[in-house]
Amino acid sequence: MNPARRRARSSNERSRPHTVTALSYGIAGSTDLLHVVDIDDFQELVASVQGVAQEAIASCSGVLRAESGDGGIAVFPAQQGSGDAASLAIRAGLKIVEACKRLGRDAGHVDLSVRVGVATSVEFGPDRRGENTKPQGYADMALTLASRLEAAVPPDSVFVCEESRRLAGRSYTFVFEGTRTLEGIEQPERVWRALDHHKKVDRPHVFRKRGGNLIGRAAALQKIAAIWDSVRAGRGEVLCIEGEPGIGKSRLLREVRRLTREKQSKFLLFQSQPEGLLSPLHPFVSSLPSSATDEGDTLQIPAAVVARLFEHHGIRDAEIVDLFAHLLGARDAEPTFSDISPLAIRMRALRAVTGALQLLCATGPLVLAVEDVHWLDRTSKDLLFEAIRVARHFPVLIVMTSPTAFEMDRSDAAHTTRLSLEPFSLEEAGLAMRARGIGQRRKVRPELIEMAEHISGGVPLFVEEVCRWISDGLAAKPENVPDRAAVSHRADFDAMLEARLSHLGGTARTVASACTVAGSQTTLPLLRILLPDSGRKSLARAVETLVEAGFLVRTRTPGSVAYGFRHTLLREVIYGGMPQKQQQLFHRRLFLAVSRDRMLAPWIDSVALAGHAEQAGLTAEAAELLIGVGDEFARRSAMIESRHHLEHALSLCATMPQSSMMDTLQLSALIALGPVLSATGGANSPATSKLYEDGVAVARRQPLEDQPKWFLVYWRWCFAGRDFRDRHERALQLPGMLAGVVDTEIKLQIRHCIWSIDFNLGRHRETQDAIREGLALYDAKAAKASRTVFGGHDAKVSALGQLALSLWLTGQRKASDETLSRMVAYVHEISHVPSKAYSLDIEAVSAFYRDDHRRLIDLSERMSEFAEEHEMQSLAGMSRLFAGWALAHRGDLVMGHDMFRDGLSQLRELGIVVDLPIYLYMHATMLGLAHRYEAGIEIATEAIAQAQETGHTYWLAELYRRRAVLRSQGISPREAITADLKSAIAIAEEQGAIALLQRTRHSTRELGLVV
Repeated sequence: MNPARRRARSSNERSRPHTVTALSYGIAGSTDLLHVVDIDDFQELVASVQGVAQEAIASCSGVLRAESGDGGIAVFPAQQGSGDAASLAIRAGLKIVEACKRLGRDAGHVDLSVRVGVATSVEFGPDRRGENTKPQGYADMALTLASRLEAAVPPDSVFVCEESRRLAGRSYTFVFEGTRTLEGIEQPERVWRALDHHKKVDRPHVFRKRGGNLIGRAAALQKIAAIWDSVRAGRGEVLCIEGEPGIGKSRLLREVRRLTREKQSKFLLFQSQPEGLLSPLHPFVSSLPSSATDEGDTLQIPAAVVARLFEHHGIRDAEIVDLFAHLLGARDAEPTFSDISPLAIRMRALRAVTGALQLLCATGPLVLAVEDVHWLDRTSKDLLFEAIRVARHFPVLIVMTSPTAFEMDRSDAAHTTRLSLEPFSLEEAGLAMRARGIGQRRKVRPELIEMAEHISGGVPLFVEEVCRWISDGLAAKPENVPDRAAVSHRADFDAMLEARLSHLGGTARTVASACTVAGSQTTLPLLRILLPDSGRKSLARAVETLVEAGFLVRTRTPGSVAYGFRHTLLREVIYGGMPQKQQQLFHRRLFLAVSRDRMLAPWIDSVALAGHAEQAGLTAEAAELLIGVGDEFARRSAMIESRHHLEHALSLCATMPQSSMMDTLQLSALIALGPVLSATGGANSPATSKLYEDGVAVARRQPLEDQPKWFLVYWRWCFAGRDFRDRHERALQLPGMLAGVVDTEIKLQIRHCIWSIDFNLGRHRETQDAIREGLALYDAKAAKASRTVFGGHDAKVSALGQLALSLWLTGQRKASDETLSRMVAYVHEISHVPSKAYSLDIEAVSAFYRDDHRRLIDLSERMSEFAEEHEMQSLAGMSRLFAGWALAHRGDLVMGHDMFRDGLSQLRELGIVVDLPIYLYMHATMLGLAHRYEAGIEIATEAIAQAQETGHTYWLAELYRRRAVLRSQGISPREAITADLKSAIAIAEEQGAIALLQRTRHSTRELGLVV
């Protein structure tokens, strides 16, 4: 051995040579392997490699000094002779190579290979025999040389140094590999490759296989096996694994994967995260390939990536793929979904679950696992519930983990088994500790083991941390052990983590804190930004130290290796122990860096980034991000999540001092939130009305030149009035509020407000005037943008449609017919789906006015086809309503009335009853045709009361006339009939509704009355 490698000792110190052999092993090309296999497969593969490596080392009397992610280092003490130690180390290395070859073949990873380096050094130190001196205390040179040999060795080979080869003698065949210059080693080293073993070394075997048999879970494993048998027989099953954090839910889920591996066609794992609770489909997004690109304020997945992923799993149905691309917010997703209501998209998504399960199960049983379902967003939860509902029809096992009982409340769900994991008993906790070498390979005082069993509380994660705590030597002093009478395993768990982190050193402690802020994972480049005063090598060493200590594990991210906490609980405890100022500093640094370069941390979406801004005290930046997120989620039909983020943005604005920036943010949030509130709580709900009242107050204090930008707030404020009279008053205020605005489109939309509201009030002259003025202002180019914003349909289509109805009601039938034809032609010209739906409704109402039942049946069929094609449930409801009315008048009263009521019920469920006075009039009339006069009178009376209360009075004259006719057919007094007819005439005359006046006078003559 070269003397330069020996540690010099003072000549006056009594010393002796210590011969130590070390072994270093690691997976060859682990970084490349990490990028081509599933992250869970990679972690399971690494765990298996570690298991067989540690088994090989222990079987050859080696002592594992440390694991390092996908590798490790061990020492082989020479108490029995230095030659035996070297021979055993080489034997362990060859065992590791052969075991990993078998492991790779069995797991289907022929590219799995390992490298092993073995080195021997002679270290000088005090003669401390009898003092239980740790052999690794003198192993520094051997460990360094072994690690350098491992880095130089080809895959599936064992390199040994000259001294190790000499000591092993003829036990092995060696091939000389030349003299190598190894990094960090001063002198060149003669390197040998070890081949076959000639002389068997008989040693006792001590097994410590990582991730071995599950302790205390035998009954659970039996249940899982029985459930899987049921799934293989074609019956879908649901398995809920429940228990407190750290109890071993994920470990049992890995066991599910192992048990089902041979017979399942696919294993799909979705991991929920706390930061994804309000991000739609976040478990699905996090499972996608990380090929997102920065698109504005959000990271978007290309639609092509979604399509490839679905195709990979056998899902080639374009409708399913396009729908999920829309729900995921994929770039270049099918644009037609923007014209479909959120409710319709939700129903379509639920149907897609069945189709997707059918395709996924086509090649065999499927395992669908969702971890931490309590963190699922609303959209994901809805889809999961639907999968549970239909699972019984497919060979699928749905596995969920949750810290608490996960309530489904579905009587039609698949058979569900709940596994509630309990903490270890004291005996089981002791077994788990001994399985990790505590009390066997590592001598520990018995009373400390007993105390540690109590400290852990039987929680497997805590048991593991107690073992690490003991292994680190932190429990050696009695004063470090808590009073048994005051044991609280969660509090002591926190204290143990803090002690272990402090033991690792200040840099590692700081790096761990920074990692907690970064989210579910972090990378070295990001850590360099969070900790700018730390050098690259220092950070890398600290991260590796945290990996070796079991705090972090390697994960996968584009372009580099990432790191994440081994368990969420570790992250929570470490973050909670940070001073608030340090937390805020880290959040600020992260936000500023990631907002400039989103690909620096692609796992941080805009919701998480907004959270970092808020934690950093950057309120305006957080609000701006949340507004963008809320708007995006609304476009993706995720209304619950959208509402939360937009309301939170408004609450942040309320904490800011008043300024133009605050006003801009507040108005932007209001505009985005309004439709969401309408969709979730109703267009005229108190919350919606209050929102727009606040919005107008803010908009009015903006400069005149900015008023057009915020006109949408005024528009929606008009229609958020409590009734039509209130809306009319608001519409009349708009010209004065916006007197100085010269924008032609704004002037058009002011009149659009007026004619839409005044028509329903029966103010036909004002309606027709506003329409003619508006048509003169109409610009086809500007309409392309405004038609999706104001009313959801084109302003010209709206104008022509309502003008056609108003002209008919005022007795101008020929002009009405001509205007109706112009509307139909223009709708065909612009090909705008919502405008086409609006046109069909107008055409149907026109046919109803004219009692043209044949045309109404034809229109109803067209409405039904169009509604089915474009998923428009409100139009589908109207088609059944009008078809029922026409059918009842063409001879089939019973079927027609049933169809009508079905359509009306559908509209009421949707909360979209646009022409309620007409619908109730139709209902009352059909009841009269069925000779149910009193029921008809009751409905007509209800309709009259509602019309008077809401100001929805354009059909009020007809409601009075219909009630008069029904009363004449029943037993009502003559005075009541006459009063109704007088009211009908007075209202029709006041409104100028000549057509309705003529109907009333005709009915008066038929009844032989004088009014």
